[in-house]
Amino acid sequence: INRLLEVTDQVVRQMQTGLGLIDESVALAGQAGTALERITRSVSIIEQMNQQIAAAAEEQSNVAEQVSCSIMRVRDVTQVNVQATTRMNNSTLELARLGSELRELLQQFRAGEVGA
Repeated sequence: INRLLEVTDQVVRQMQTGLGLIDESVALAGQAGTALERITRSVSIIEQMNQQIAAAAEEQSNVAEQVSCSIMRVRDVTQVNVQATTRMNNSTLELARLGSELRELLQQFRAGEVGA
């Protein structure tokens, strides 16, 4: 009977140890669940940030394209202005030549009046 009591006591102690381990496992499983929830929230936040970054990158790309188009328009307007300036310069030179020619003719006319 003593041996049976000893074995029973050992079994009870092992069961209590097992129950303690089960309680510890349940607590660890709860902590793991909490950690997984935090990880899930963090992943969700990272996903939102990635979406915001992608939207910002797309917006920057659009702005860069608009700037490029504006630069092309400025280039085109500049070319038109250069052509107009060249024509004005040529016209100014032609007017100066005609002015000189007119002055010479006027001097010849006046010289003819004096001699007549």
